[in-house]
Amino acid sequence: MTGTADDHYFSERALRDWTVIAEKHRLRDECFLRALAKYFRPGPILEIGAATGHLSEILKQRGHDVTASDVSPRFVAAIAARGVPAKIVDATGDIHLQAGRRFANVLAQNVIPLIRRNRDTLFATLKSIHAALEPSGRLICINARTARCQTPEAFFHPREQADIMRSAGLFRVVRIFPHQVVPTGWYKPWNAALFNLADFHLARIAAVRLVSVMEKIG
Repeated sequence: MTGTADDHYFSERALRDWTVIAEKHRLRDECFLRALAKYFRPGPILEIGAATGHLSEILKQRGHDVTASDVSPRFVAAIAARGVPAKIVDATGDIHLQAGRRFANVLAQNVIPLIRRNRDTLFATLKSIHAALEPSGRLICINARTARCQTPEAFFHPREQADIMRSAGLFRVVRIFPHQVVPTGWYKPWNAALFNLADFHLARIAAVRLVSVMEKIG
């Protein structure tokens, strides 16, 4: 009997793999989050689907009240080992109940329930995020384009995701913008600031991901 991709996500090997990925992306993400910070509402941040929690760690180091969450207990233990507050949260369930509080912001990067082509799961997750947000709280999604994925048909295109979020009647659009043209591996300490500018200003040419900033309605 062979394991599934979902089984792999809960394994020690997955933790090692995602740790390597996080370190590879860290320099880019430090620059990216510095620019993204202007879209956060004042107040606590919940990252869902945080994997090893490196985004939350960067935010915490900058003084934000941040909690990182994931559905995998193995990943949550690794996040806590970084010194970041961590919770086991299934984003398709009651996020508010699982996290124990409401948040001014929810940050989501390539969170499977928000990108997999299953409208029922997507809407359930959006409703759960909506309920976990404070009034006028914001959902900030960072989603990769699916063209290079092995099974692109299994996922919504980022523009589809943004359209569905709009049509759900739960959020209003603050801003939607493309991001990243520079390969992550090209980032070095001496060129990071320049490449960060390129990733924002040249993104309309051939960006590899889309950022959606949505604000809670009601």
